[in-house]
Amino acid sequence: MTESSRRIVLAALGLGLVAMFALSVAWRTGDHPLVRQRPSSVAAVTGESSPATMEQTAETPETSAIMALMQKMKADPHDVETLLELARVFAEQGDTESAKDMVQRAVVAAPSDYRPPYLMGVLLARESRWEDAAAQLERSISLKDDAATRYSLAVIYRYHLKQEEKARANYETAAKICEDAALASMIKAELEK
Repeated sequence: MTESSRRIVLAALGLGLVAMFALSVAWRTGDHPLVRQRPSSVAAVTGESSPATMEQTAETPETSAIMALMQKMKADPHDVETLLELARVFAEQGDTESAKDMVQRAVVAAPSDYRPPYLMGVLLARESRWEDAAAQLERSISLKDDAATRYSLAVIYRYHLKQEEKARANYETAAKICEDAALASMIKAELEK
């Protein structure tokens, strides 16, 4: 290899290293799909905030509602109504992990309340975790027997866990205790299958 070709190769390698370094810096500081930004709702839950985060959270009615609920939770961390409302808002926004966190806090705050295990069952069903969802709905029923909860549980048993006997038993019990005409007709339709 001649001296001039050696210099050309070294210059090309040097330029390549400089380009790689520049792209690396740009990649690390830029907005790209591999870097996940923390949702403002999670920042609100964890208490982390920056001026930019605060500015973003004040922009939408949903985040304003979350901030108001977070203030209520800060005043009384064991307020089950606030925890469940936060879980509902997070679930509507698609932030299932934050919703499950709020439900878990509600379970701890009120272990005999049937609503937190019901909501946890719904959240787990959205993730297609059918056995876990069924267990949570069973727990909810053990705290308060409810036709709508039994209907949901029966649907999981029939269509997702393929346990027809458990599904039919829950449909039959739901039919006996149901007071809602629309739900009663849905239960009747399922029993006729």
